[in-house]
Formats: sequence, C-alpha cells, structure tokens
Amino acid sequence: MIVPTTILAALLVTYITATVGARLGVTDKPDSRKLHQSPVPLTGGIAICFIVFWGTLAFDVPSYFPRLAVGWLVFCVGVFDDYRHIDPRLRLVVHYGCGLLLAGWGGVEIHNVGNLLALGDIPLGILAIPLTALAVAGLCNAYNMIDGIDGLAAATMALPLAVLYMLAQSAGDPRADNLLLALIPLAVFLVFNLGPNTRLLPKVFLGDGGSVTLGYIVTVWLVFFSQQNDALIMPVTALWLVTLPLMDMLATLLIRARQGRKLMQSDRSHLHHTLIDMGFSSRQTLLLLVSYATLCALIGLALEGIPEYLSLACYFLVFLGHCVFVIRAEAIGRRMGRPLRKYKASGEVYCDLN
Repeated sequence: MIVPTTILAALLVTYITATVGARLGVTDKPDSRKLHQSPVPLTGGIAICFIVFWGTLAFDVPSYFPRLAVGWLVFCVGVFDDYRHIDPRLRLVVHYGCGLLLAGWGGVEIHNVGNLLALGDIPLGILAIPLTALAVAGLCNAYNMIDGIDGLAAATMALPLAVLYMLAQSAGDPRADNLLLALIPLAVFLVFNLGPNTRLLPKVFLGDGGSVTLGYIVTVWLVFFSQQNDALIMPVTALWLVTLPLMDMLATLLIRARQGRKLMQSDRSHLHHTLIDMGFSSRQTLLLLVSYATLCALIGLALEGIPEYLSLACYFLVFLGHCVFVIRAEAIGRRMGRPLRKYKASGEVYCDLN
C-alpha cells in the first residue's frame, strides 16, 4: 500500500501546492542567470517534504523525533528564504546549527571516517559533532547551489537515496521505507518539473525549502548508513554518491576565490552553466551531468572492495579533473568546436567569443 498511496498523495499535493503557489506569488521570476521565461511556483520542495513527513507518520515507518524536528527546522528556514531572501552567511550558520542539533540531539554523527590515511580507522572523538554539522551545512548548500536547471538537483538527490534504498532492501533493513518515502515524491516532482507545463501538469521548482531540506535528508541517511556497526557503505563511498553537488560547490568556490569575487554571491560559474554556455541544451546538460553523477556513484561502489585510502585517492583525481575542466572551460570549448558564450559584465546579455 505504501507505494500506490504515496504516488497518489504526491501527485495531488504537488498539483495543489503548485496552483496555490502561483496564486500567492510564491514563484521564481526570470532574470539574467535563469533559463525560464515566466514565473514558476517554488512549491515542489514543499510538496516533497510534506509527503516525507506525512508518510513517516501515516505508515508508521521507523523514525526518530529529533531527526524529524531538525528536518522541519531546516525546511522552515528554506521556505522563509523563498519568501524573504536570507543572507547566505546567516543561512550557512543556521544550517551548521541544525547539523549540531542532528549530531548532539538526533544521534546521527560521523564518529569514524575509516582508513583514509593507510594508518587504520580514524575516530573523530570530540570532532564528531562539529564535523557532522559541517557535512550537513555543506550538502544543504551544495544541493541549493546546483539547483540551476530543470531536474538536476532532484535527480542528484534521488541517486544516493536510490543506491541506499537498494542496499537497505538487500540487507533487509526496515529503514528502506524511509528512503522510499523520499524517492517517490522526488520522482513525481520530476514529472512536473520536466513535463509539458500544462494546466493539469504545471511546471514547479524545488525552491530553497526543497533543495536544502532534501540535502539534509540525503546527509542524514549517508551518515547513518555509513556509521553503523553493520554499515551499508564505507564513509568514503558516501563522497562518491554526492560527487556532482559536492565537487560543483567546491570548484565554484575555488573559481570565485581565484577571481576575487564574493564566495556566496550567485553567478554563472557552475558546471551546468558552463555546459550551457558551450551550446548544450538544458536537457542535454541534464543528461550529461546525471550520467556523470551516476558513473561516479558506480565507481564508488566498485571501489568498496579496495582500501579506503585508495578510493579517496581516486576521488581526489576525479576532483582534480573536474576543476581543470571548469577552470579551462574556455580553451576546452574551443577545442571541442563549442566556443564558450559569456555574459557581459552587466550579466544581462550573452556575447559570443567568435
């Protein structure tokens, strides 16, 4: 019953929230950095989070109140940010505080990062809580930053949840239902987000409320399933499952630092912007990036059979390649026959490099 009921509930709630959001003006307006031409409701994340929280109670799946409570806090801050934009630095502090609550009150913490230095397992001790909080703040904002084209954030959120769901199902872990409750509304959201934008299937965006809350949910389950005595994945494998959002965030911050720009100021230095500026369509960019993310996840799972420090070394090599591609995108684009289009200093108009 959980699957058909959740699908129907997700379809209904997504449609209702999209309609109400459009009437209330809770929409994302077009600007120079965005591809859509008309306002789009920012309610997809609200629908997904409602289904996750409702389903946890309605189907009596295993849950823990402190984790849900912290999730609600992250969600409320994100929704408020959609209404009244919060200073990015303040938002980062709030997310870090939520991470502290998750570890200190919710009992989900990174207490061991595994054998990353070839010297044996590395227990974190007193650093467990602050580093868990850093992981929460980092992934919440990484998913928020990558939410720039249709389907990208949702697909890269669904990927680690789907991998963990399959592993949990195979292991007979009852918490697999928790993962399913997030995967089903994510799939329904993608139908609305990537669909034809009709009266019955209106286009919706995740909004900050959705991207940061789902980033929180992904972080909770990655930490949980990598830190148990019978862990489903090694801690380093969790990095492989979130390769795209994590590397995109780090590479973007590196580019902004190199160019002397504010680290938290929005711009077009993300990987999806680079591919679009090379002339790829939004759907082509989505396909390329989801394929990249999936390949990295498969590599991480394949490397579960080798020592963790070797897996981490491979991860750093991929990150180096990611950074080189983004930093050298202009030269790479020319060699590919796709000269990079750039925005003028005003950020308002495209100009070709030809």
